[in-house]
Amino acid sequence: MRNLMLVTTAWLSALAMLLVGQSNIVSWGLSHHGNETTPSVSEYGAELLAKYDGLYVGDTSQREVYFTFDLGYEAGYTAEVLDILKEHGIKATFFVCGNYLRETELLQRMQEEGHQIGNHTDKHRDLPKLDEAGIRKDLTDLALPQATQFFRPPQGRFDEKTLRVAKELGLRAVLWSVAIVDWGKEPIDARASADKVISRIHPGAIMLFHITNAGTPAMLRLLIPELTAKGYTFGQLA
Repeated sequence: MRNLMLVTTAWLSALAMLLVGQSNIVSWGLSHHGNETTPSVSEYGAELLAKYDGLYVGDTSQREVYFTFDLGYEAGYTAEVLDILKEHGIKATFFVCGNYLRETELLQRMQEEGHQIGNHTDKHRDLPKLDEAGIRKDLTDLALPQATQFFRPPQGRFDEKTLRVAKELGLRAVLWSVAIVDWGKEPIDARASADKVISRIHPGAIMLFHITNAGTPAMLRLLIPELTAKGYTFGQLA
């Protein structure tokens, strides 16, 4: 009986430690309130970002917003997105994974046109599930064509260990304050998607988009003039 109690106690202790670890993982999410207000976010997540010099929003006193794009692979739409950004004089930040490094011409064009290339990790792994060595490896194995100070954790998942290791490597975490569901294979509706972004926009917004969707270029062609008409300008992360 005593042995059973010891085993049960040890199991419960291990379970408690696991649950505590899980509770310290941030899965980034937003609660939008409209009226060009900054969304509510995880209080703990925001505290961690502040502690390790990360960001999810810019200066909320200025009507300046930021375009960021996540690229795990090339689906054939990035050149058109670059054309659109060039037409409007917008400088964006592209967060790329290891698979994208083969797209040398597009990466070169991003650099030549003044865009930033950020670190989205080499293998797009769930960083909080890795130990410190694993996190460091997934960040440093990504051989970007230019130095960067920014990284974006895959799926918006991070914990204190993730941000601490990244900061030791000179990297700041960049999350977001405006996003839509645009990573699926089904083309998004350009008009509905632009309207959703407009309904969530706010001063200092860091917008996240994916260029793996066929509807993204058409959405941007609608969105950018409408943001301009609302008095927004377009900045670059710094």
